[in-house]
Amino acid sequence: MTVLVTGARGHVGRAVLDALVAAGQDVRASSRDATTLDVPEGVAKVSADLEDPSTLDAALDGVTSVFLYTQRQGIDGFVKAAEAAGVRHVVLLSSSATLEPDAARSPIARLHRLVEEALIAAPFGETLLNPGAFATNVLGWRADIAEGVVRTPYADARIGAIHEQDMGDVAAKVLADGSHLGAALHLTGPEPISFREQAAVLADVLGRPLPVEELTPEQATARMVALGWPPEVPPGVLRAWERTTREPSAVTDVVREVTGHAPRTFRQWVEDHRADFS
Repeated sequence: MTVLVTGARGHVGRAVLDALVAAGQDVRASSRDATTLDVPEGVAKVSADLEDPSTLDAALDGVTSVFLYTQRQGIDGFVKAAEAAGVRHVVLLSSSATLEPDAARSPIARLHRLVEEALIAAPFGETLLNPGAFATNVLGWRADIAEGVVRTPYADARIGAIHEQDMGDVAAKVLADGSHLGAALHLTGPEPISFREQAAVLADVLGRPLPVEELTPEQATARMVALGWPPEVPPGVLRAWERTTREPSAVTDVVREVTGHAPRTFRQWVEDHRADFS
C-alpha cells in the first residue's frame, strides 16, 4: 500500500508524512515542486499540482490512499485521476468552519464544503478531518513578539488550538488502517485557550514578558488583508472569535479516540516550536 501525501511542505503535511514513516508505511511526498521537499530517507518525492491535471497520473500511479489539502481549483480533475489510478481512500484536511452555525455565510466554510462534497460524491472512500484553530497560527505573531508584544483582536477569545502533529497522527492512523470511511472528524486541542492565555504561555516558555495589545476589528482586518488574506475572509473569522469570548469553542476527544493518546497542549506546541521564535 502506497500513501500519497500532498502539500508535504506544509506543517500538517509534514506531520502526516512523519507519522506514516514512523508507522512503517510506504509513503510518497508531493508538492508543486518536489525539488524543494526535504523528506526522510527512503521517501519518494513527486511533483503534483491539482491545478495541472497532467501532473496527477504519475503522482497517483500505484497509490491506494491520499492525504489531501483542500483546494477548490482542480478537485474535479483530482477525483477523475484518483478514480483512474484505483485510489481507495482519501483523507481530506478540511475545516471546522463547515460545522459552524453560520457556515452558509462563511467563505472559508463554502470553499471547504465544495471540496468535501466532491469527495463524498466520488466512487472511493473519504474521511474528512475538520480541525479547529491551528496552533501554528501563532507563528503569525513572530514579528510582534520580536518587538516584545502580542497584538490581537478579541484577546479573550477562547479556541481549542490544535498541534499539527495531532492532526498528522490522526490522518496517519486513518490512512494506515483504512478506517473511519465516510466520517467527519472534528479535531481540537485538549481545552479552549484564549489568545491572552496563549501569550502568557509564550512569555513563560520564551522567558520574556509579552504584554497583549488588543486590536480593533478594523485594525485586525487591515493586518489580515496586508498579509494576503482575501478581503472577504476576515469578517467571518472575526465573528467566530467574538463569539468565543462569550462561548468558548467546543473541544472534542477525537484525537484520543483515534490515536490512543491525548491531544497535545498549547504549552507542548510552544516548547516544540521554541526555535521558531528565537
